[in-house]
Amino acid sequence: MAIRAVLFDIDDTLFPTTKFAGRARRRAVDAMVHAGLDVDPEAAYRELEEVVREFSSNYGHHFDKLVLRLASRLKPGVHPAIVIASGICAYHAAKEHIRPYPDAVRALSALGQTDLCRGVVTNGLTVKQAEKLVRLGLERAFSPNAIFISEELGVAKPHPKIFTIACESLGIRPAEAIYVGDHPAKDVDPAHEAGLLTCLRRGEGRHGDEAAQHEPDIAVDTLDDLIGVLKERFRVPIPA
Repeated sequence: MAIRAVLFDIDDTLFPTTKFAGRARRRAVDAMVHAGLDVDPEAAYRELEEVVREFSSNYGHHFDKLVLRLASRLKPGVHPAIVIASGICAYHAAKEHIRPYPDAVRALSALGQTDLCRGVVTNGLTVKQAEKLVRLGLERAFSPNAIFISEELGVAKPHPKIFTIACESLGIRPAEAIYVGDHPAKDVDPAHEAGLLTCLRRGEGRHGDEAAQHEPDIAVDTLDDLIGVLKERFRVPIPA
């Protein structure tokens, strides 16, 4: 069956989310210490990472929880909201420096010269994930009505239904789509179970070494490699 769509995850697939988050959280902690949190920055960073693991990366009050945990370490006279706001401002300032993977830009540009549908299937808060695409300059790289975000769908990976919904909305059969992601268990497994072809982007993300129940149909180190596979294996006419 011919390929009609290529769908992508965002985090650690289109840009290095793990690296960004680490840098941004460290900057936030430094700002909070400067604002009056009397804690060694490395210890505060470890505590923040624990908060993120406990409440998930999509939780909206990480810095509030950090200050609650370390409330006894505020310097005298410092309002906790000032410390929290300092962390938030530093974190958001770090977003100005995020960039897509260069190969993601090249791959999406190449796919844009074909008749293939180009889409996104991602977990997360709707505005937060959309903001990433805008900051990355990729908001126009995808086909109309082809961005699917878990919050607005009411279902999230690793449930296969998120892929079923996406394919039905696009009017394609699951077997006509390839899903590209970095997470073996949350990307490859559910997409496979929904009937899509799967492509694992190996790399520097924090999930690369996790086990999956299903081998990906394609495994690549860069999205340039994916373009090569589409040309050679699936005979997609992508201009050089």
